[in-house]
Amino acid sequence: MSSNLTTAQTQQGALRGQLEDEVHVFRGVPFAQPPVGELRWRRPQPLAPWDGVRDALEFGPVSIQPSRPAAGPFAGIMGHSQERMSEDCLYLNVWTSGLDDARRPVMVWIHGGGLFSGSGSSPAYDGASLAARGDVVVVTINYRLGALGYLPDPALADGHEAEGNFGFHDMLASLQWVQDEIAAFGGDPNNVTIFGESAGGIAVAILLASPLAESLVHHAIIQSGAADRLHSRESVAEMLPFYYRELGIEQPTADDLRQLPADDLLQAQVALAGADPAVNPAAGLHGIFNAVIEGEFLDAVPLDAVRNGRSANVDLLAGTMRNEFTLLAAMSGLTDLNEERALELLAPLVGGSERAGECYETYRTLRIQRSGRTDPLAVYNAVMTDRQYRGSTRLLLDTHAAAPGRTYSYLVEQQSPMFEGRLGAPHALDVPLIWGTNDLMRDFVGDDPQVDQLSGFMMDAWINFARTGNPTTNALPGWPQYRADRPYTMVFGPDVRTVTEERDEELALWR
Repeated sequence: MSSNLTTAQTQQGALRGQLEDEVHVFRGVPFAQPPVGELRWRRPQPLAPWDGVRDALEFGPVSIQPSRPAAGPFAGIMGHSQERMSEDCLYLNVWTSGLDDARRPVMVWIHGGGLFSGSGSSPAYDGASLAARGDVVVVTINYRLGALGYLPDPALADGHEAEGNFGFHDMLASLQWVQDEIAAFGGDPNNVTIFGESAGGIAVAILLASPLAESLVHHAIIQSGAADRLHSRESVAEMLPFYYRELGIEQPTADDLRQLPADDLLQAQVALAGADPAVNPAAGLHGIFNAVIEGEFLDAVPLDAVRNGRSANVDLLAGTMRNEFTLLAAMSGLTDLNEERALELLAPLVGGSERAGECYETYRTLRIQRSGRTDPLAVYNAVMTDRQYRGSTRLLLDTHAAAPGRTYSYLVEQQSPMFEGRLGAPHALDVPLIWGTNDLMRDFVGDDPQVDQLSGFMMDAWINFARTGNPTTNALPGWPQYRADRPYTMVFGPDVRTVTEERDEELALWR
């Protein structure tokens, strides 16, 4: 690979990057002041200018997060890698094929990881292939995670600031940086697509609902996440005592919290994350640290905000994997279940034992009719796939389809060869397909030439959507817009085709 230095001029100062196989790459670009010391649990502050030329040759540190396996079957699948961690983590990365005035479409990636892990510098998100293939500018970002990103204690509010949502304000700051600076990297600030998977997809949906993001986003792609379970001030009040008990403190002040070691904050978070949802129902239903509906950044759940016209002119592409939850079950050690345990696991997540029984029996009966597997683990995974992913995605698609912005739906059926194919089409399989990083995880995506052909189809669709708001390509000509009464969906897999959603009975449970 040839490599030589390249320079871009920003409003803060000059940046030195690298030209790698005709793609200009800038790594570790700061977009806000380090959120440390007195800036911990405050909104990101503007960056001070620097003198001379600043190196942007290496990725910046990533947000404090739990350690992740460096080896094993799941290493790297969720966008994880071994990286430097620090509270000083507000950095982004840029890939572009030209430092000129071509005004290329801009694609800003928000990584997944449950809002408690991951980074924009994972090898899985290498933007070189997308930038070169589509002549687009690709940006990946870091944002604060876990307690450091989302601790929603009113004690941390500064009078003019509402509580919580610090990590989402980091995302807003990165999008403002794109508005202010991306033209220097050959990008068009008036054609910005945000896209993300899992928690990143949820973040995209939340940004669609935020009045603070409306002028910053033109197209949105939501992969496996649609944000229908958020914290209210009431659920926050229920959750916080559990977290503070793990920290060994009661009713701390802002100064108390800002003086705590970051490792203590992380360890308490990890302990609470492992607690039984029945013991901490607020954490089980909403996630320990999540977006908070607080009236400024977010004044309603995304469905209601979109229904009321928020981001009405933003074009939306949203979809899921066919078997989302199989990977998450396998990663948590669930390899077998009996019906009693399946119902016990479902109850706190779907609204109680009676509701769990209704969901389980509906799915089991319909799977019998469709010749699907009906063992308890298969039924549980199917319920959780729709509860966590497909159901909320369909609701958002239905709601957005009434808006002026265009709406498109997809479903990925490509099978993973991992564990002798038992995962089906699992969570996160779309990530290497979209990024063209299949070679990094062949055990997960497979090495059949069909995989790389499908990857090309999906990359081109995502690129074209970013360019025009329409994912149709020469290879995918028959992709009509989604309508609530005609839920047209592009299916990606060995048989690429357009269908209408065929599982209304199951999905009706989540409306």
